Amino acid sequence: MGEAQHKTCLKCGEYMVEGKVSITLDKMNVPTMGPMSTGFMNQGLPPGIETITTSPTWEEKTGKRTGFIFKSDEVKRIKVIGYRCSLCNFIELYAKL
Repeated sequence: MGEAQHKTCLKCGEYMVEGKVSITLDKMNVPTMGPMSTGFMNQGLPPGIETITTSPTWEEKTGKRTGFIFKSDEVKRIKVIGYRCSLCNFIELYAKL
């Protein structure tokens, strides 16, 4: 983050602040029952909740094929950053190398 030039909002012309996009997910972990366990053994265990935070990426194919035995298309992943207007809250997203 932190470029030398400052971005201005396309909507209102105000100063834009650089930031990043993150997605927070709550995943519920339910205790699993194995094939040899009876159902009543796991009834007292509450489900656990796990919080996962991830950042989106831009993916594009490079046109190259990779892999030794199984060939697949090579994918280039680029981090996504954003700018938010300090006045009207307009957001612009960019792929940053």
